[in-house]
Amino acid sequence: MADDWTELYRPQGLSEVVGNPKVIKDLHKWALSWEEGRPEFRAVVLMGPPGVGKTSAALALAKDFNWGVVEMNASDQRNADAIKKVAIRGSRSETFTDEGEFLSSKDGRLKLIILDEADNIFGREDSGGIPAIAELVAKTQQPVILIVNDFYELSRKSSAIKNNTLQLKVSKVQAATMRNVLRRIALDQGLEVPQRVFETIIENSNGDMRAAVRDLQAVGEGNATMGEDDAFVLESRMSVRSMYDLMRDILHESDVRRARRTQWDVDETPEHIMMWLDENVPLEYKDPEDLQRAYHHLSRSSTFLARVTRRQYYGFWSYANDHNVIGVCSAKSRANRGWVQYRFPSYIMKMSRSKAFRNMRSGVASKISEHTHTSTRRSAQDVLPYLVQMFKADHEFRVSMINTMHLSIEEVAFVLDKKIDSAEVKKLMLESEKAKAPKEQPVKTMVPRVEEKEEKPEKRPEPKGKQASLFEY
Repeated sequence: MADDWTELYRPQGLSEVVGNPKVIKDLHKWALSWEEGRPEFRAVVLMGPPGVGKTSAALALAKDFNWGVVEMNASDQRNADAIKKVAIRGSRSETFTDEGEFLSSKDGRLKLIILDEADNIFGREDSGGIPAIAELVAKTQQPVILIVNDFYELSRKSSAIKNNTLQLKVSKVQAATMRNVLRRIALDQGLEVPQRVFETIIENSNGDMRAAVRDLQAVGEGNATMGEDDAFVLESRMSVRSMYDLMRDILHESDVRRARRTQWDVDETPEHIMMWLDENVPLEYKDPEDLQRAYHHLSRSSTFLARVTRRQYYGFWSYANDHNVIGVCSAKSRANRGWVQYRFPSYIMKMSRSKAFRNMRSGVASKISEHTHTSTRRSAQDVLPYLVQMFKADHEFRVSMINTMHLSIEEVAFVLDKKIDSAEVKKLMLESEKAKAPKEQPVKTMVPRVEEKEEKPEKRPEPKGKQASLFEY
């Protein structure tokens, strides 16, 4: 099996990391503060979209400073026990390099703790992961890098992570920089790549350097001399047109056929397209009559989508697509002028950001349903609101419910509407642990037991010389 080019050409030092020079400079400065023993922040958060070089920059930093690496990624379990066992212990103990060399912290030898996709810690499998990360950031004796795609998702769960870390935003790689890297790889592999193929790869990658290198490998491996036709392999394989292209063709232009072709190229469901149009129609359509006609077609599209769900007949998707594309495009009386910044649907953003909240709410409701013998849905609707009020008002009830329903620290923070690492939540969890501990039994003094002698009935002497009758007994 051929080597993965993303690993083969991974940067061997910070000088080889492409793009984001300001981030690389700040990262190098932070590492020097560790070498001098006076770090302002013990942990760094590298935030940015996938494939822009966050993990590569962290590993390149470790190589530049000859640090060992302790890494946890998304394939590992990241609950409290796992993070304490791997990351927290690794941040306080000695280690070895990959070559077997002993690294002593007493001699100033450091190791880098990397926690990849730290924002994707949720669910019962990763229970207690966020408090463990907060403890790691606060108490680590070794440099720590948290790699995230959405820092908001992580910081809203723990103020300690937000306040005690250095946040560096890694942006998408520019097209010119990406072109130079791809040409260097092609030259090293002995490939003759037409300019058209390079441009198609860069356009499809959308700033994702890792995706661009893998596309080049997919096209070039076993194909030393490529033609421009090889670019169409990528175009047919990937969704070249984006939702922004579709919005422009539907809302800004008047060519219905062009909008229809763009909709075919964009691999999205009619429901997803309808939500994009619902968000962006008011930005383009200023005429009230145009706006009314456009939303009439969106309402018809919603009707057909409801029939798809109710009847489980997906043939109605074609009718929904016709209303979304042809109907909304033809609703305007004239082509719109000027430039409009289209927006991502706010509904999808809210649902994405509330995913962890909804999962936590469902988990608490599930535990309530076990004790109330009702459905999870009924518990969430009818019981949970009252439980929350009682939980906040009565301290003894709080402690009792934590132990009775076996609530985790994340669930307690959810019910109290507090951050996981808040003092109130920590104190409450300690009190619940004390309440679970067996109480000491009072010492009983041993009093010697006096055994009472059983009184036996006296036997009368039998008369001598004759047999005793029954009346004499």
